[in-house]
Amino acid sequence: MMCHRKKIAWLLCFVFLFMIPQTAFAYTLPEILRVGLESDFRNCTSMTIGNGELQVGTQVGNSYVSAGKITSNTGFTAQPKSGALTFLDENFSDFSEAKSVAQTLSKIGLEASVAFHNGNWTVAFGNASVSQVSSQTEYDAVSVSFTGVLLKGNGISLYADTDTQFGPTDHNNYLLFLGSSRYRGRVTFSVNGSVMTPVNVVSLEQYLYGVVPAEMPQSYEAEALKAQAVAARTYAMTKLGAHSGSGYQLCDTTACQVYLGYDTETAATNAAVDATKGEIICYNGSPIEAVFSASMGGYTENSENVWSSVVPYLRAVPEYGEYGDTSWERVITTSDLEELMELKNKDIGSVEDIVITKISSGGRVQEMEIIGSHGSVLLNKDTIRTYFSAIGKSLSSKMFTINGKGGDIGTFAASGESSGYTEKVSSASNIQAGSLSASAVKNGITVQSEGTLSSLNGKNLQVNGLGIPVGSQMADTQDSASSEYEEEEVYISTNNGTDTYVFSGYGSGHGVGMSQKGAQYMAQMGFDYEEILTHYYTGVTIEKN
Repeated sequence: MMCHRKKIAWLLCFVFLFMIPQTAFAYTLPEILRVGLESDFRNCTSMTIGNGELQVGTQVGNSYVSAGKITSNTGFTAQPKSGALTFLDENFSDFSEAKSVAQTLSKIGLEASVAFHNGNWTVAFGNASVSQVSSQTEYDAVSVSFTGVLLKGNGISLYADTDTQFGPTDHNNYLLFLGSSRYRGRVTFSVNGSVMTPVNVVSLEQYLYGVVPAEMPQSYEAEALKAQAVAARTYAMTKLGAHSGSGYQLCDTTACQVYLGYDTETAATNAAVDATKGEIICYNGSPIEAVFSASMGGYTENSENVWSSVVPYLRAVPEYGEYGDTSWERVITTSDLEELMELKNKDIGSVEDIVITKISSGGRVQEMEIIGSHGSVLLNKDTIRTYFSAIGKSLSSKMFTINGKGGDIGTFAASGESSGYTEKVSSASNIQAGSLSASAVKNGITVQSEGTLSSLNGKNLQVNGLGIPVGSQMADTQDSASSEYEEEEVYISTNNGTDTYVFSGYGSGHGVGMSQKGAQYMAQMGFDYEEILTHYYTGVTIEKN
């Protein structure tokens, strides 16, 4: 049945391709990326390069221009250097000629080292002025405001500016050995005074080789891995200016995307990158900010309910299911809350209650209030998830109940029992799975009558839900799902008289965009990566540059 539906959808798309006028896309995929290796080396004072042989060169456009090789059987150590240096006002043909001149000048008491500056070989002096060099040698000298590194190896001392790139040779199997990790591509350095951050200069596709297995388990289905590859490629496009002030485009942490270089690569994840080469997700012809998180817990989130802006392609949609156990629990006591209020300088007196005041489709808490004897604190958006971090009790998601009270969480758009999947549906047969009514019927919630909700105290609630009765097959009408998303004001007191608040939830992360566990579930159910992506990102197309 599902294959028949997918075949019809494919035929319709094929027909529409000839009906829609072709347009030029407002983007160009970069061939080369500069990735700051912040996770292990940010603002370091030295680092090792384990390669015994390195190419030295510069980048001209998308091409690397090699100026020769340097060799050290002990590898190399790089240290940041900045400030005034004296340079010979003469260039030499290669490293060997510059080294020979430096060795000759060292014999007369000058601290001379080879330098690669502005793409040329010359000689630099660590302890001599321009006048000293000019008076003691036959060369003219200049003072240079230098920013770069001093690279040392067995018999080598090399000043290299920040435009210099060091690359592996075929002798090292085309890999860089930086610290204890290996990377494709080349390395340069972003220097800030006495500290530096190495920058991996690598192609976009090879960068993704190190991202996809860091963001999604390589054991996932091929179509889920392809979806992750396209989402990661697209997300990188929208983050290229994130670190422009630091001398690179992206970092290797969660602030951009986790990138772990060559050592995490697998055959399965590399194949997913290769199979989707050049493909990105577009909305109106431009790349989207393809955010994703580990698990949504049954229903994704509108962008404005986590951040500030309404983003048309980041609309809430119900999930078909999620792979694995996505449940979690946090126990927070009244004492914990009072400690938290003190840490945050919130004088609300003795904590008396936590009240859920706004809830959305699928049971996600959108607003709640910590009530004290003479004050309160209102939490909303993603603050709900992160507010308790000061006491080590951050919430994994906003899809939770407190002491068993709240929405009917973990409700998916299709019901059934499937081993290995987390699936939970409303026990009330007249409630449509995934709708706000399924959330509101629980625990005698008093609903402030607004919008589609027309009854109080959780009785006989009728809403225009998703039209997916419990026990039905997967719905064919997910394109309209975001229009059925509901958010209503409620008043749910969660105090059970024990001074303990048990948060029981599903999902992990901000809840916006693609669920990685949901992508795995869909892949196992037979959906391809384009169907996965267009389910989680509303109104998008997959384009190849």
